[in-house]
Amino acid sequence: MRKLAAVLITVLVGCTAVLALVPESGATGTLTCPNFTDTDIPTPPPGQTGYLFIGTSVSTNTSTISGHYTLNGQTVAFGPITGTLQGQGAFHYIVNLPQGAVVTDAAVTGATANTVVTVSGCLNGATVTTTTPTQPTQPTQPTTPTQPIVPTPTVPGSSAGTTRAPTPVVASGRFTG
Repeated sequence: MRKLAAVLITVLVGCTAVLALVPESGATGTLTCPNFTDTDIPTPPPGQTGYLFIGTSVSTNTSTISGHYTLNGQTVAFGPITGTLQGQGAFHYIVNLPQGAVVTDAAVTGATANTVVTVSGCLNGATVTTTTPTQPTQPTQPTTPTQPIVPTPTVPGSSAGTTRAPTPVVASGRFTG
């Protein structure tokens, strides 16, 4: 049975970090996503950052990467994530983690004493924006509709306000012969 080698994480100055795999050693250190966009990484889902780990001198034809990250004070496990064999013992591992996550340890299967894993680059997915709902405003009370002003007919020559009775319409038939 092949042993799972743990990753010793060493963070270097600059955008690239190197992970040295040492069989049977525990992982230490912290790795954050470098601030550049790597076009070798497929676009991660919104709210995620894609990490491209490259492993060399892996002794098997298949390999996975697993580890832990912290986010908002909580430690979360990731993996196992299957790598893609690039040839001659080299693997690429694409790991999508929540934006802002900090990798605290990682391990690959099939590692040897000569295995080195490098974080080649990162790519941020679209930022997920959250909005704080506002309190709805109270609807205004409907106003009472006013009645339209209808002029009242007045009798000519009378004082204002004296109403006149409607004039009846009289109709009669007229026959012409």
